[in-house]
Amino acid sequence: MNPRSAPAALMSVVVFLTCLVGLAATSTTAHATYPGTDGRIAFVRGTQVYSMDQSGRDVRQLTSTGRSSRPTWSPDGRRIAFIREAGGRRDVWVMAANGSDERRVTTSGAVTSAGATWSPDGRRLAYAEPGADGWSQLMTIRSTAPYGAPRVITGDQTGGFCGGDDAEMQPVRVNQYLAWSPDGTRIAVRTDADCRLDFRVDHYYVATGESRMVLESGGDCCGYVDYTNLFWGPGNQFGYTERDRGEYGEDTNAPTYIVYPGFQSVAGDTGGAPSPSGAFLALSTTASGTSVIVRARADGSARTVLTRGSQPDWQARPR
Repeated sequence: MNPRSAPAALMSVVVFLTCLVGLAATSTTAHATYPGTDGRIAFVRGTQVYSMDQSGRDVRQLTSTGRSSRPTWSPDGRRIAFIREAGGRRDVWVMAANGSDERRVTTSGAVTSAGATWSPDGRRLAYAEPGADGWSQLMTIRSTAPYGAPRVITGDQTGGFCGGDDAEMQPVRVNQYLAWSPDGTRIAVRTDADCRLDFRVDHYYVATGESRMVLESGGDCCGYVDYTNLFWGPGNQFGYTERDRGEYGEDTNAPTYIVYPGFQSVAGDTGGAPSPSGAFLALSTTASGTSVIVRARADGSARTVLTRGSQPDWQARPR
């Protein structure tokens, strides 16, 4: 890497410390984040967001305009963040649990992440949009008005073929998927920042700024396994969806599976939304040819089809 001038290096340190203070303030324990009572399940059907009870009954349509996707419950279960695409613009929105009080949080119209993810205290949302260099980068913004200017999150990438060892802080690049851990210490991101790997997942450590590689594939490494739909369980268990397309990427019809500690996945499973109690997992599958939402126990047993739809997320019932 090229040496930086002293003023540029000092500015990077200032930007990092500013982001670190804001992020560190969001760190809480998993217990505080998840009350432990399983509430409703938000999901997508067609191009709109719905919710239902955990048995698949009492289905309610929550949005009705644009193309709405990737609903994510706030830690207190009172709000839902989602992505709305309309008129060629794509932004993060937030609404009340019943679909009222819709508010647009970002204004760039250029959000590139598959969804937004909440800080454990519910005060900020993380998402991705293109930076000045054209690469999509990790951003955070307040979740309530006044939203203020979004922050660019910087980190030092480690591991893989292009991991740095000089603590040079650069914007954390995000390829669609990201998820904030319940204890606030990490943000998981799928990234395309590595110079030789095709697919890579990093954990960005809030306290240190390290962006550490935890999954890798493609290039000269280890076959073609794609990683999507990153998520966390209530005890900070990390999960994701994977599709193994073979050593050279030749298996274009390979099925998807959910990878999550103790969970026995079935071909076609995708997503992954652990219930706040940790007893169940909501997911979607297209194994039957139609996308449906399934509730299963945390070990993958007792699978029950709830309704048509995809992209489920589980509410922590408000106290």
